Amino acid sequence: MSDNRYKLMIVDDEYEIRQGLRSFDYSSYHIDVVADCENGLFALQTMMNEQIDLLVTDIRMPLMDGLELAEKVASRYPHMKIIVLSGYDDFEYARTCMKHGSLDYLLKPLDFEDYGKILARAVRMVEQERVHELQRAAWERKAKLSVQHLRKRFLRDLLYSEMKEDTIELESSAAEIMLEEYTEYVVCLLRFTEYPRRPRGVGDKDWALILFTLDNLMQDLWGKGYHYVDVDGQCALIWTDRAAIDGYKEDPQSLAVELEQVIQRLKRFRGLFKSKLIYTIGTVVQQPNQICRSYQEAAALFQQDDTSFRDLPGIEAADPEEAACNVEQINNGQRLIQEAKQFIEHNYDRTITLDDVAEYVHLNASYLSFLFKELTGQKYIDYITSFRIEKAKSLLRHTNHKVHEVGEMVGYENPRYFTLVFKKYNQLSPLEYRNAAYGRELS
Repeated sequence: MSDNRYKLMIVDDEYEIRQGLRSFDYSSYHIDVVADCENGLFALQTMMNEQIDLLVTDIRMPLMDGLELAEKVASRYPHMKIIVLSGYDDFEYARTCMKHGSLDYLLKPLDFEDYGKILARAVRMVEQERVHELQRAAWERKAKLSVQHLRKRFLRDLLYSEMKEDTIELESSAAEIMLEEYTEYVVCLLRFTEYPRRPRGVGDKDWALILFTLDNLMQDLWGKGYHYVDVDGQCALIWTDRAAIDGYKEDPQSLAVELEQVIQRLKRFRGLFKSKLIYTIGTVVQQPNQICRSYQEAAALFQQDDTSFRDLPGIEAADPEEAACNVEQINNGQRLIQEAKQFIEHNYDRTITLDDVAEYVHLNASYLSFLFKELTGQKYIDYITSFRIEKAKSLLRHTNHKVHEVGEMVGYENPRYFTLVFKKYNQLSPLEYRNAAYGRELS
């Protein structure tokens, strides 16, 4: 048994029984009796201010009996383990308590040997749940870091290379980045004047802090799209805001004004950023796979004498390149796709990539993507997204979880991205959908 301590509450309307239960040697079970109450109502009041792991309760009590107490505890504190005390005449009540999640029941007069065995089992269950909770929290932290890593890698690839349309669709979903709902894009670059050299006198540790700070500040200072900070301190801003881009086409100085405002706000951290920031603005493009062209245009402007804002013409979108897939035909394709679907259905509540599914069914990721479309008529990303959205709709209709909690429960760590995806599939935001569903139930 671990060194953890477990908190126990005793609830019985008879003072002598409460004292008798308190006299039991709980130390060998790592249990502390933190409260005893004479009825269920007082017990619930105490639970509001005290974390309880184990509850020992009688059934027949004034104001609120053990049956009602067990029902309310199961609803409000599902982690709590309930042990019910009953007389022979209360046997059916005890069985009802078991339906409400009670761990076990004991008949009066109490056999302390049996009591000890039940306590030991309850403690083991609490300990296991604590371990699982720690593992779950550790996994969630890891998953969150994984999403951040995927997001940075995807943005880097999007800026530096002309990615294929299918690749963008798959990787943007894993990175929780929404691009397809936008019709135009512009890349702006912010650089330190000494780029790509570091400012003089800045060591590795200080430079890492500068990059970390710049990345985090841009999340707060700028909300017109997405940003990527490279290892040399260059910050690429991918503008997706339609109003901003429309305004830029009408008045080329408009984006420059917004960029100047961002730089002015960064000047508050002059003690950290020991170099001035300059910027360029690329051309407007109409496809996500052309974002790299806007990036290249902005980078090229730094080679000219005037590194301030320039009015650059837009370019026409090119036809997307046809993706060629050379795959082998296999006889068990349907079985593999079914296994892939089962993996998704058991893991949709966390961040999973096409590579994760492919590894599970022992296939190459590109081949799995091809096979999924061939045999189901549906893209992998469409299947997992629609599956998650259907689960989210059910949770919105039948539970009281907050919208961001529902998003997390179906695998979306970013609440804004969850709302965008949900609205794309339902033409309603999650909150609008819940309100509409609630209205239908009332009518």
